Amino acid sequence: MFGLFRNTEKELEKARIKLESELSIRGVDFLIEQMNSEDIYSPLLEKRRRTETSRTDEVKWYAYRRAEELSTDNEKENLLNLRASHSASPKRKHIYFALAHLCKNRVDNELFDFLMKCLKSESDDICKRVILIGIQKMEKSANLNIEPIKMLAKHKSRDLKVNSILALQKTHDEEVEQLLLDIFKGTKDSHIKNMICTPLQSVGTFKAVPILEEAYKKTRDIGLRHNIELTVNRIKKNQQPTTE
Repeated sequence: MFGLFRNTEKELEKARIKLESELSIRGVDFLIEQMNSEDIYSPLLEKRRRTETSRTDEVKWYAYRRAEELSTDNEKENLLNLRASHSASPKRKHIYFALAHLCKNRVDNELFDFLMKCLKSESDDICKRVILIGIQKMEKSANLNIEPIKMLAKHKSRDLKVNSILALQKTHDEEVEQLLLDIFKGTKDSHIKNMICTPLQSVGTFKAVPILEEAYKKTRDIGLRHNIELTVNRIKKNQQPTTE
């Protein structure tokens, strides 16, 4: 019995390694196809899945993890060609996911501008969200046009609003802090307030501190109180004068 279990685990490991290798070497066309797959990576998982399932059983889970690592010129060119040829395809959400993460990994301002144009013209909210998620942690210089993100931060859709708010972190636009504070003061939604704390940790100044401290006094939400405290401390640390 234990020997059979060990053999099964070895075969599963070999199947995972083979899949990960193929995702790395077979190019972005193959990668996008696998991101759209509903398959599991080995038939040996079928019996196990009768009683327990895991996202890591699925081919697309590994494809998405690979897409998060893309960074080369060749991958960028091929993805842009795929985007042009799949402009009306459901697969474009996978292409946008890959492009946005590649943009972040390269800190690619040219690609960022392209994605902002897509954010304005795209009609599918899922496509907009994967773009926003992909660029969240990218350092965004002051010369970049982030107006599409700022507009979506005011959106009625809660998911788009949250993803846009998070995408405003690491920006260098003087209007962003005030935009975030206006949304913070204008909502009773503790989840939205929690999300706003994240970008304020990188864009906030002392102007935000009294607003956050007042909210801290009024809320009973333990998670929000923790995030406000963390954010205020981060702002104060960021705003300290540097000494040489």
